Amino acid sequence: MVNEQLQLINAALKEVIDPHMGVNILDMGMVRRVEATVDKGIYVGLVLPCIGCPALELMMADIRKRVGDLDGVDKVKVKVEWGHQWDRTHITEEARERAARHGYVI
Repeated sequence: MVNEQLQLINAALKEVIDPHMGVNILDMGMVRRVEATVDKGIYVGLVLPCIGCPALELMMADIRKRVGDLDGVDKVKVKVEWGHQWDRTHITEEARERAARHGYVI
């Protein structure tokens, strides 16, 4: 995957908001992997701050829509990578401040 394509994908992922935190999933550290596939597809691997996230399907659909709307992308696969754990070290300082405005201390 070329750097320009990755930048476009990251910009699209920054538009996907975790509705509970009010923070985009990239700044929340929820995106573990982004890979291009041989069939003009994009694979996005997620990790979750909490198991049983009620907004998971909503966020996955939003990822498929926003990344799928990019030129040259024919399909998007989104999967939770249960073998990896989310932790606080992956969240940006801006995301911490934004979450705090929504009542969450991370």
